[in-house]
Amino acid sequence: MKRYVFITALLLIGATAFAQEDKVAMLDTDSDGRISVEEAASDPALSAVFAELDTNKDGYLTQSELSDH
Repeated sequence: MKRYVFITALLLIGATAFAQEDKVAMLDTDSDGRISVEEAASDPALSAVFAELDTNKDGYLTQSELSDH
C-alpha cells in the first residue's frame, strides 16, 4: 500500500511539472523561455495572479516561478 501511495505521488508531481512546462510553451509566443505580462494576458487566470507569481518582479514568469506555486 505504501508503495502504491508513493508511486501515485510521484506520478502526480510529474504530471504537474509537465502541465506547467506545457503552459509556458503554449503562452511563450516569442520563445524566450519566459512569460511576459502581455503573453499572460491571453490566460485570464494567470493574468490575475501574475504579480504574485513574479517573485523577482522582473515582469516575466519563468518555469521556476511557476513551479514554486
